[in-house]
Amino acid sequence: MSFVTSVVGSFPRPKFVVEAYDKYSKGELSREELEEYLDDAVKLTIKEEEVAGIDVITDGEQRRTSFVSFIGEKLEGFKHVYITELNPKAIEIMRQYKGPLTEWRAVVSGYIKGSKIALDEFEFAKRYTSKPIKVTLPSPYLVMWESWHSQISKPYYKEPEDMAKDYAKVLREEIIRLRDAGVAFVQLDEPMLGDLIEADENEPDRYRKVIELIYGQKYRGFKNELTLARDLLNETVKGISDIRIGMHMDRWPNPDSPKFGTGYERLLPEVLDIKIKQYVVEYAAPGSGDPSKFLEHFDNTKEIGLGVIEVRNPRIEKPEEVVQRAERALKHLDPKRVWLNPDCGFAPGLYRKFERKIAFEKLSVMSQAAQILRKRYG
Repeated sequence: MSFVTSVVGSFPRPKFVVEAYDKYSKGELSREELEEYLDDAVKLTIKEEEVAGIDVITDGEQRRTSFVSFIGEKLEGFKHVYITELNPKAIEIMRQYKGPLTEWRAVVSGYIKGSKIALDEFEFAKRYTSKPIKVTLPSPYLVMWESWHSQISKPYYKEPEDMAKDYAKVLREEIIRLRDAGVAFVQLDEPMLGDLIEADENEPDRYRKVIELIYGQKYRGFKNELTLARDLLNETVKGISDIRIGMHMDRWPNPDSPKFGTGYERLLPEVLDIKIKQYVVEYAAPGSGDPSKFLEHFDNTKEIGLGVIEVRNPRIEKPEEVVQRAERALKHLDPKRVWLNPDCGFAPGLYRKFERKIAFEKLSVMSQAAQILRKRYG
């Protein structure tokens, strides 16, 4: 089928979930009671995605407080800390460089040991839908930057790369488990790679600058960072077949950035050496660039998960507007290799505020656009 619709991962949490987490954190709710609320949120999200007409769905990441730190609850070797424990000036640093991070962080504080990361989420979700399911997982490169601290982690992993390699082994085992359980699509989240578009050879982007100052990790230079991300991802997926694997790269350009309007072509050629099937990328938001400059380098094995819906703007698009965004990919790719999705998750963190009803309407418009495109292009 052409123009398959999907989501990047997260969907806004119902108000009752946010309230339940607050009560749980205060000791006013048991874990068992919290899980009942989360179960209901997953079932509700699945139904809303189905009603909106989405072809490949997720559970909306309803059980995750953020798209990275949840692994600290699943794997040995991590602990959760408030960001000012890493650096007393952390909040001030984030404001100065306009690089916001979630304030509760999963930090490596021991040797990483393998465990199931998202298999339980999938097994619950599949009970409530017959549609194909996508499962999202943080990539090794992202987790390395977000979780290695120069003091807390160094007694166990002298270098961040050592930690990343151990996490890659654990992640690889989980992808195989998910494949064997029947997952249709595993998406590896790699926002740090997308953020690299904003960096220069010897000057990091704003997010790495923030992490440098808070965590003590050092920027390696543009080419070295790009090569490291590629190699970690390839080691993770090496030899895994019979499952679609994609990679999502964020693109959050500030209007005052000199790279505003530059797209993923800046990561060529290394990014196309990553052994994945689909690139899930952002092209709806202003400043994201022209997809043609990236897609013209694709070979016939690659797919695009094209961002056609803005997730930082509450305005609900018109179907024809989404159609026009999608048509930009057809100069270089067959319609069967073009998937449609929002730019990013609607709520990658528990407290990110985005109206659930607006997210639903945006997904419905995207599905309507897919129907128009299928009639137009077959």
